[in-house]
Amino acid sequence: MTSPDHDDWWAITRVIAHYARFADERRFDEMVGLFVPDGRMLLFRPRAQDPAEAPQGRDELIAAFGALTDFETTGHVLAPSLVEVDGDVAHAYTRCMAHHISETPEGRVRFTLADRYDDDLVRTDDGWMFRERRKYTDWTETTPLRR
Repeated sequence: MTSPDHDDWWAITRVIAHYARFADERRFDEMVGLFVPDGRMLLFRPRAQDPAEAPQGRDELIAAFGALTDFETTGHVLAPSLVEVDGDVAHAYTRCMAHHISETPEGRVRFTLADRYDDDLVRTDDGWMFRERRKYTDWTETTPLRR
């Protein structure tokens, strides 16, 4: 794999950014639209060697994305992506701090995940799309928030 040209880098990083934005806005149909029809995600918990979940295809992905509705709001903060392209396939590596806010009887709580994404993407007639996203959560933290 090689460093991408500007157009490919821009298009791939936009797919990654759109995923985060759509997640925060609960736009699950648009999130799944960033995947090829048989695309999948592998979701790894801290220190796990095997994925806890591996949704594949539209229906399973949308059901997995629905877990975000457990939170009042979320905010995904992305680091710059490292992207490599080989013809019509690409690999991207992105770090993310994902903040999830909940209301509890004790008050507001922020659940933070330190995530990293290893993505395999393919160029399609509709542009770059995820074939597989591997999300590794390195650590989590739960913090009460001031009112």
